[in-house]
Amino acid sequence: MVQRSKQTIKNISLDLIDEPKGVIRMDIDPGGIEELAQSISEIGLLQPILVAIDGDRFELVFGHRRWLACEKLGLSSIRSIVREMSQSEIGIARATENISRADLTPIEEAAIYKNLIDIYSLSLEQVAQKMGKSAGTIKRRMDLLKMPPPLQKAVHSKQISISVAEELWAIADMTDLDYYLTFALDGGCTKEVARTWAKEWKDKKRRQDNPGVEGGGVLAPTEPRPVYVSCDLCVGPMEQGKEIVLRICPECHKIIKQNM
Repeated sequence: MVQRSKQTIKNISLDLIDEPKGVIRMDIDPGGIEELAQSISEIGLLQPILVAIDGDRFELVFGHRRWLACEKLGLSSIRSIVREMSQSEIGIARATENISRADLTPIEEAAIYKNLIDIYSLSLEQVAQKMGKSAGTIKRRMDLLKMPPPLQKAVHSKQISISVAEELWAIADMTDLDYYLTFALDGGCTKEVARTWAKEWKDKKRRQDNPGVEGGGVLAPTEPRPVYVSCDLCVGPMEQGKEIVLRICPECHKIIKQNM
């Protein structure tokens, strides 16, 4: 039996290596795998992958893209760091590597934390401690996974910020949410504008639920309704169509903005 503190480096048959459990990488670019395979073909594998002993097989801990690239090349084995690890050690090692990825999206980050809790039985506080973040930050990220799929998709593709998604989440009707989200994706949206939209929706919903209230009457989702955009100077919400056009050069615009 190999001691947990020890490790070896050797070539392991690709057929004996199993993919990571609870994989949280949502997008693996085939083009990136192709480029990596080309690089490995030309100069070899510069960094071995890490695998954990799993009976007479091995579980891939990290180096998933390198493993896929070697598979694509039709190689029979791959240079590997072989280590005996507990399931929680595997989860933490994998999470630590994934968190450091430059292309990590907020949704993937949330999935990493949820993976540690659901699969490796860590508590919220333990995840926060291992990842060097506050428990509140971990919970806020994981809450993204409770959002409607359209919001998750927009955050994952980085078309809207987390704060904008959090404000739009208050719009409980999916038809109306899709309506406002479309404007956010097409024209951009700040947290303040999203908050204004959510308040507008809540006010209309309240009037719908209480038709006797003064100022009642609700616009159907298909009827025209005000659209808000961000002011270029103060970044506050402004109803589209009420903006004032002022033809000035970039230098004057800069001076005005600096003196606001």
